[in-house]
Amino acid sequence: MNRETMRRRGFSPYGPSKAALESETAIWAQDLADSGITVNALLPGGATLTGMIPEGLPDSARDGLLSPEIVVPPLLWLCSDAAAAVTGKRLDARKWMGVQPGSQPAQDALEDVGW
Repeated sequence: MNRETMRRRGFSPYGPSKAALESETAIWAQDLADSGITVNALLPGGATLTGMIPEGLPDSARDGLLSPEIVVPPLLWLCSDAAAAVTGKRLDARKWMGVQPGSQPAQDALEDVGW
């Protein structure tokens, strides 16, 4: 999800609902501050081979799609003690490619939600 997708012609209701979720992530992170509960958004980082991809899409186009498993490394990091204080962030899983399990992610892999 990116700013363009949120506003792109033909992407309703997908784009607006993602924009709302991004806004809620920022609000919930603030509302739950100091409660021990964190709220973050985890994105694959691009078009991903999920059930939203039409069956008739040519293999040549499918080859460029991300695998859904791309979200596993940042998800495991979010579940670790290393991420205990991380809240109100957008994690782009594509930017985690090559990050060793248990390692701190690159700074640009954690962005504030809401731009």
